[in-house]
Amino acid sequence: MPSTTVQVTESEVTTADGETRQTKQYRITVPKQMAEFFDLSQGDEIEWSAGSASNKIELTVND
Repeated sequence: MPSTTVQVTESEVTTADGETRQTKQYRITVPKQMAEFFDLSQGDEIEWSAGSASNKIELTVND
């Protein structure tokens, strides 16, 4: 089974009222084999939810 890694980007954002706050963005890529299997296209949506085990997730593809 293909795997992917998590990429984390941290930055400071200034809001419209001049306040600053820290943000953290987590990103992963979908392995090519999975994208082809599910026939994913630009704009398709993936729902994430916690699985029944503590280290599992469930993904639902909404196309």
